[in-house]
Amino acid sequence: MTNESLSRIEAAASRGDYTSMARLARALYQDGLDPGEVLRRCYGVAFPAEFFVIAEARPLSLDLPVDFTNQPWQLAIPLAQGGPGAMPDSMEETEQQIFAIDPDLLPLALFLDPDVQHGDLVICYRITELGLGRTTVFGVEEDPGVEDEAVPCGASLLTVLHEYHADLHCMLERHHGLPSNRGFGSIDAEQVAEARSRVERIEELRHRLAERTRGG
Repeated sequence: MTNESLSRIEAAASRGDYTSMARLARALYQDGLDPGEVLRRCYGVAFPAEFFVIAEARPLSLDLPVDFTNQPWQLAIPLAQGGPGAMPDSMEETEQQIFAIDPDLLPLALFLDPDVQHGDLVICYRITELGLGRTTVFGVEEDPGVEDEAVPCGASLLTVLHEYHADLHCMLERHHGLPSNRGFGSIDAEQVAEARSRVERIEELRHRLAERTRGG
């Protein structure tokens, strides 16, 4: 690809159009850039190590009660692993609503369970915070209005992922032990065990991040 062609693709790219961002990411991978460099070119800031630890684990394969966004996760998939998908999934509408209200927010994931800490919120980075080297994440309603403000939720995405899943595990374990936990809709031991295994998956990601940080 010529520099002129890449420049045209880059000029046409907009966070308000997933397809154009995916096209840019693919072009940058074809130009020899790695995921960190691709995301820096796409968003204008460096992404933290925790993001790549999660991305390399393939978020969907973690099987978490979380809906991950299209941007920036799809753009972090190198061509050797298939590259960014051509079309976004159903999270695109939420992503674009948030972008229209506050373009400094970069949605990462919707935490689905409303009954636990951080539940029913879309967790986001802020572009300006990333530019300052901070990994603070913010929560906003899934269907935000112009009056809704993003609130700080934690020091990093892995922090709030762990808090959310640990709280979910505790809730299920508590309900499983109640005398009223009988019949239709009851919580069984398998559900509690699966919730605990999800906490362990997040803890393993935190361990990988610590190793990477020590090594880097």
